[in-house]
Amino acid sequence: MLDTKKVGIKITALRKSIGLSQEKLAEMLHISSQAISKWENGHTLPETTLLPILAQIFQCTIDEIIMPAYSFDEKIEAEKPRLLEQQAEYIAKCVMQKIELKSNDKSNLGLDDNIILNAVYKAYPNIGYCTITKGKPVKKEGTLISRVRISSSQKDLNLLEKIYGSSDTELYNINFLKEHTMAIPLIYYIDMERKIVLLEDLAEDYIQGYEFDESNANGEIIRQNYKAILSALADFHSAFWENSETFDKIGCDWRLESKENILAHISCLEKDYKKYRKKAEEGTLPKVWMGFEDKLDRKKQDYFQAAIQLLREEYPKLIEERVKAGKNITIIHGDFHPGQTLLSKTHDRTVRFIGLQAVRMGLCTEDLAMLLALHIEPDKEKVKPLLDYYYQCLCETIRDYSYESFMSDYKISVAENMFFTIRLINNGIFDYKMRDNAIKAFETLVMEE
Repeated sequence: MLDTKKVGIKITALRKSIGLSQEKLAEMLHISSQAISKWENGHTLPETTLLPILAQIFQCTIDEIIMPAYSFDEKIEAEKPRLLEQQAEYIAKCVMQKIELKSNDKSNLGLDDNIILNAVYKAYPNIGYCTITKGKPVKKEGTLISRVRISSSQKDLNLLEKIYGSSDTELYNINFLKEHTMAIPLIYYIDMERKIVLLEDLAEDYIQGYEFDESNANGEIIRQNYKAILSALADFHSAFWENSETFDKIGCDWRLESKENILAHISCLEKDYKKYRKKAEEGTLPKVWMGFEDKLDRKKQDYFQAAIQLLREEYPKLIEERVKAGKNITIIHGDFHPGQTLLSKTHDRTVRFIGLQAVRMGLCTEDLAMLLALHIEPDKEKVKPLLDYYYQCLCETIRDYSYESFMSDYKISVAENMFFTIRLINNGIFDYKMRDNAIKAFETLVMEE
C-alpha cells in the first residue's frame, strides 16, 4: 500500500526543486490548488491519470513519485529516458483528445438560456416573463466573461457569465464562500464540472475601490466610507473565526503548515530583498514609474533587514500557538487592496468583495495590512482610528482576542507585506509609492517604538 505521507513529501520536494508554487502546479494540471495541498499534506493521492503528467513536469519517473523511498537501481536509471519519452507521447495523445472533444462540444460556449432563466426565476419568482441579451465574450486572465442582460416588466438584471480555464481557483473559492458570507456578489448558478458561474454584475450600481485616491466624486465617496469597508471586512473575518470545518475545506497555506515552512518562506523574502537591493545599488531601477519618482532614503532600506529579524522572531511562535490550535485564525481574502472592494451607490453603502483567487487561512491583519498600510494610511497615528474601528467591529462577534495580540499581529503582517512590494519591483512593477507606504508603516509601528 502506498504511503500517502511519503508521497506527499516527495511531491512537495519535486515541486519546490523546479520552483513551482502550488497554484502554478494546479494551473498546469487543470485542478484546484486545494487538491495539491491535500496531496502534499498526505491526505490524498494524485489520480492515476495525472501521474504521467506529473512525471513529465518533474522530469522523473512515476515510480519516483509514488515510491519515493525506493533504492537506487542502475537499471531503473537507465530506463528513465525511454520512460519519459513514453510519458510525453501519452500526454500528447491526451491533449489531442481534449482538443477534439472541445471542438465538437458546443456546450462549452456557455450556459443554455433555459438554465439562466431558471436560475433567475429561482432568485426572483415573481419577475414575470424575461428576455435575455448576451454580450460578446471577453477573455481576461484565462477566463471568458460575458455580460448577460435580463429584461422584464418587473425588474432588469445585469449578470456576468464566467467560464474558467486552467486558472479556476477563484471558482472553487466562490463555491466555498457562497455558503458562508454575503460579502461577495450574488451567485445565481454554478456548474463546477464545466467551470461556469453566473453571478450579479455590480459595475453599474457599485463604485470600485481603486478610485480611492482619485480627486473625483467617486473617490471622495470611497474616502468617506472607509469604515463601511472595514465593518464589512470584520464581518467577513468573523464568519470564519476559529471555524475548523471551513479551515479543512479551504486548506492551510503551505507557509503556515510548520515552523520549518514559515522560516523557509522568510528566507525567500530575504532573497527577494537582496535581489532588489542589488538592482538599487547598481542603479538599474527606473528613476520614475507612472509619474512617481523614486526618492527613497537608502538608509531606510535597512528596515527590510529589521523586518526579517522581526518575522523570524515572532512568526514561528504563531504556528504552534495559533495556527495548529486554530486560535484567533480565520479565512482571509488574501489580496485585499482597494480595487477588490465595491461600494454601492445607494445610501446604505453595501460593500462587496471581488478578486477571490487568493482566499486562504491566515491572520485577519494580513488583509488589513495590505489595505491600510500599503494603500490607504501607513502612518501609525493616522491609521489608529481605522484599526480601532475594525477591532471594535470584530469584537462584536468574537471573543478572547486581545488588542495587544491584534496589534502584534498587525506589525507582523506589515513586516511581511513590505516584501510584497519588493517582489512587485523585482517583477517589473515599480510601484515606489506602495513600497514607501510599506516602509512608512513599519517605521512608525516598529522602529519608532
